[in-house]
Amino acid sequence: MYASEVPFGGKVGLVEFCSFEDSLHPCSNAILSANKYIRKMKGGSQSILVRANDGRHYVVKMTDNPIGPNLLANEHMGSLVAKAVGLPVAEARGICLSDSFIDSHPDLWFELPSGVRRPDKGMHFGSLFVGQTSGPDRPTEYISPSRVSMITNREVFLGMYLLDVWANHQDNRQAIFRRSSTNAQEVCFIDHGHMFGGPEWNFEGNLGSALHLEMAVYTDLWHDKQVASWISRFQTIIPEVLTSIVPPMASEWYKGDLSELHSSLTDRLLRLPELVQADAEKTWHPSQQKIIDESLRLSDLGIHDLRTPDTRSAFRRGRATA
Repeated sequence: MYASEVPFGGKVGLVEFCSFEDSLHPCSNAILSANKYIRKMKGGSQSILVRANDGRHYVVKMTDNPIGPNLLANEHMGSLVAKAVGLPVAEARGICLSDSFIDSHPDLWFELPSGVRRPDKGMHFGSLFVGQTSGPDRPTEYISPSRVSMITNREVFLGMYLLDVWANHQDNRQAIFRRSSTNAQEVCFIDHGHMFGGPEWNFEGNLGSALHLEMAVYTDLWHDKQVASWISRFQTIIPEVLTSIVPPMASEWYKGDLSELHSSLTDRLLRLPELVQADAEKTWHPSQQKIIDESLRLSDLGIHDLRTPDTRSAFRRGRATA
């Protein structure tokens, strides 16, 4: 059990590793059943939005999806590891789709170049839909540079980036933003299917894939002390988490070698400082310099600069002395 502070002083609740088996593990008695089909979601995995028998809505990725054989295992591991280290992620549950449910809703069937394919029945991966499913309070995946300062928990983007480097995330980091009544934004990370070397569990290279597309969310987050704190936290917590969630993985959710995956992830955890340094030199630091240069260019052209005056002055002073 761990109860501790995340870097930047944020609180993390108690995380009991037995809870992964008792309440979150898909093979437990907490498995839910879909009882209402809402719509198909965007994306290559052709996930669907359903309401389950607990009355809540879940985004469901199906076992035989078009992306790859290990996608559901990646989603499951990614969500539980991220939660254990204190990062905001959607709740994960096993969701059963029955034959009658699948047959009653042909819209949820896979659309392939060769035609339509019926999904298999059984237990699939469900991610709790965060926020309202429709209307003005529906969460969004887009955040404009002008609203980045409104993200109340923006510091977690650093932790998620470092976790994605460890997991050799093969795609851009996906997130959703919920707006509060005060117009503030809160981020929650989603879509972990391309973590752990992607659907093929391939850990060869691929530097620089783990950043969110809106690079402004990372502005001024890099501090060596916080980076070291996150890495230390990962190296303390993740080994026991992996031991708890990898061996009992649902067999229909993967086709790779779990012991080999466990070994690769353990090795990467030991080498995480050097992995982070290599990735940051290629992506993080150049991307932040690009944001600074672009912001200064717009300001010089007389276009409204969205940074604070003090920040603009600091950038210009640094530029003048460079």
